[in-house]
Parts: sequence; structure tokens; C-alpha cells
Amino acid sequence: MSVLERLSVRVRTSLAAGLAAALLLGGGAWWLRDHMYRAQFAVAEAEAQHQAREISRSLAHGQAPAAGDLVPYVALDKDGRVFALGGPLTTQRLTGPPPPAAPEHAAEDWASHGQRISVGPASPAAANRFSGRAFTAMGAWAMYFRVSDVTGPSSPPLGPVTVYVPATPFAAEAAVRTIDPVLQAGVPAAALLVALIAWVATGRALRPVEAIRAELAAIGEHRLDRRVPVPRSGDEIARMATTTNATLDRLERSAVQQQRFVADASHELRSPIAALRTNLEVSLAHPERTDWPAATQEALTSVERLQHLTEDLLFLARGAHPAAAGADTTVDLAAVVGELADQYRPAVGDRLALRVEAPDPVPVRGSRIRLHRLVRNLLDNARRHAESEIVLVARGTAHGCVLEVRDDGPGVPMADRARIFEPFTRLDEARSRDAGGSGLGLAIAADIATRHGGTLRVAHSPRGARFVLELPGL
Repeated sequence: MSVLERLSVRVRTSLAAGLAAALLLGGGAWWLRDHMYRAQFAVAEAEAQHQAREISRSLAHGQAPAAGDLVPYVALDKDGRVFALGGPLTTQRLTGPPPPAAPEHAAEDWASHGQRISVGPASPAAANRFSGRAFTAMGAWAMYFRVSDVTGPSSPPLGPVTVYVPATPFAAEAAVRTIDPVLQAGVPAAALLVALIAWVATGRALRPVEAIRAELAAIGEHRLDRRVPVPRSGDEIARMATTTNATLDRLERSAVQQQRFVADASHELRSPIAALRTNLEVSLAHPERTDWPAATQEALTSVERLQHLTEDLLFLARGAHPAAAGADTTVDLAAVVGELADQYRPAVGDRLALRVEAPDPVPVRGSRIRLHRLVRNLLDNARRHAESEIVLVARGTAHGCVLEVRDDGPGVPMADRARIFEPFTRLDEARSRDAGGSGLGLAIAADIATRHGGTLRVAHSPRGARFVLELPGL
């Protein structure tokens, strides 16, 4: 992990904001400085162009320039040789090659700019308006004109003459020197201010997150009733807090259900274990008066009940894992119903009439073993409560299939139709545990239905109970 990754979000955000501000403001300052320099130099070039035009006109008429003592200029003859330095350049010398003269066949209004003129003091003691230092005119203007005589009647004609007026950078340099201290101090200060604002803003934005973290850290195994604070801002952090509280609600419900499940399972296991222990203790205390075959049969009954209860608990525990769903194949639900009905008819004997209405195949997608157990649990429940008849109906629908298991027993009260699918739920508390079952059969059936993408519910019936299983089709 790098050093940057080890920093807090607040520090990283502040550094990023400060760096971004420094880059943007630095780029803006550079552009402003360059723009101001160019603007000032453009003014100098325009002024040099105007002065070059005026000096050219004066020389063309054989007159001395009106601003000849103030405006620096360089005059070239037709061969490109310097024959005059005017204004402050009278005490200067060219330190580089002279600028080019006008072309031989140039028009009289020919003008050029962008040439470079390098000049310096003629001697170390020379004094001029340029403070005696060498400089380079970055954009010098030249005006071309034709003249026959600029020195007098006895002088030979000069022919075409080119005049350059240097556009000096002194004004532009002075302008940028004025704003340089402001930019040099302002850009770092502004970047630091942005970083400070980002530090404060990030701290305020992360304050609800810290409150949520602190509350989550305080929530322990035995304090699942606490909830994290939800900001009133309605932003992403508020939505995260709402989702966190919803997750805590589910965890609390799950923990309560788990505690209740463990308590109910312990209670259910205690009864057969106590009965088995009592039977064995009495038999060992009075071996001479014990009917050993009957005692053994009672012990075997208690062991069988323990075995069934353990299997149901393991089934519910394994059912929570998706891989435990079994093979995903095509199953004929009507065939499963018919097979179980044939198995149950000898058990119910003449006491109950078991009727099956499944004339056509009802294919579904799922685990045959689990669907077999689902129907068997529904049949066990109906057999315990029916008075004279059990009816099984399996049929296909437009969206899947439906299985109904009806009995003519006391039925299920409306208030208990959802509760009976919870583990260890018995509606008839007066019923003995041996006759009433473990209270896990309907919970297992509902779990299997859910894992097959279906539902199991108690529907209205004129008499008795009617359990309706709905599964999706192929």
C-alpha cells in the first residue's frame, strides 16, 4: 500500500483539490501574464509601425523626422547598409547583422514587421534611454520608400531607403512585472484556500459517515435493536444509512428467529430425551419388575422420534445453502401425488378416504426428492386433522401448476394461516406431542416451495383446511 493510500479520505480530497486548484490557477496566471505581455507588445508594434510611416514620409521629402531625437530608427540604403541611426540609437551600435532591406522591385508602400534588431551601447560609458544595456527588438517595423537625396544637392542620390523602428519590449516587461508579485503570491494562497475549503467541506460531509461508523461499532451481538442515525439531507449518505438500518432490521429479525428456533428445538428434543431417560432409569431401578420388551419398544419409539426431529432440523439447516436444493430436473407432480397416495392408503385404512384428482401429467422443474417430501408433509398434516376424507388435486395452469391438499378437519383460523408455516408452530396445544408431530413439517414444505420459485398458502375452504401449492411451469 502506497503512502497516499494510507492517508484518510479527507486528507486525500484536500490534497487533490489543492493540487487541482494550483494547476488551474497556475495555468490561468500564465495565460493572463502571457496575454498581458502580448497585448502590451502589440501596442508597441502598432506605435512603431506608425512612427516608421511618419519617419519614412519625412525622409522621402528630404526633411528631418519630427520625433527624430526621441524615436529610435535604423535607416538602410538600397544595398542594405546602415547609413543612419536615429533618436536614442545615435549612441548605439548594431551587435548583430542588420535587418534586410526592402526587395529590389518592392512597391512604394511596402511594409514588413517581425524582424529582429540587436543593438548595444557604442561604448561602456555611453548613456541612453535604454540604460546602456543591449536589447533585441522582437518585432521591428520597416517602411520602404524611394528618395533621391536626403543629404543635400551635392550628395549622390541614395535610391530606395528602408527604415526600421524597433518595437521594444520594455513596456510589456514593465506590465508583467507589475502583476508578477500578485500572481506569485495569489496562486499559492488561492490553492491553499481551496484545499482548506475542501478540508472543511469534506469533514462536514463525512461527519454523518463517522456517526454511522461509530454506531455500527457500538452495535454488538446483544444490541441489534440499535440503529444508525439517518441524516435529513436525503443524499447518498442518507440512503446508505437507510439501507444500513434495513439490513440491521433483517439481522435483528434473523437473530430473533434463530434464538427462537434454537429454544424451540431444545424444547422439542428435551421431551423425547426425558422420556427415554425416565424409561431407562425406571427399568434399571426395578429390573425384576420391568417388562423388557415393552420398555425396549418405548425406548425405540423415543429414539425414532428423536431421529425424525433431527432429520427435520438438518433439512432446514441444509436448505439454507443454495447447493442443497438437489437436482434440477423435470418432475411429473401428478405422478408424485399418485405414488404417495398409494403409499398412504394402507396407513389410513378405512378411517379416511384418500381421493386423487390428477388425470393429466403436471410437469415442473425441480428436485424430485424435495417435491416428494413437500407433498408427504402436506399429506401427514392432512391425515392428522382429517375426519373422514383427504382430497389431492394436481392440475396445470397457464403460468405453471397447482397442487391442492384438502381435508375435512377443523380447518385453520384466519389469524393463524401465516403463522403455521413457522417452525415448531402447533395450533392445538392440547394435542400430545406424539400425535401432533414436531411442528416442522409445514415449515419444511413452505421452504421447499420457496426454493422452487413457488408459494404455499392456506386458502379459503367451506370445511376443513385447503393448502394450495403454486409452482412455475417449464
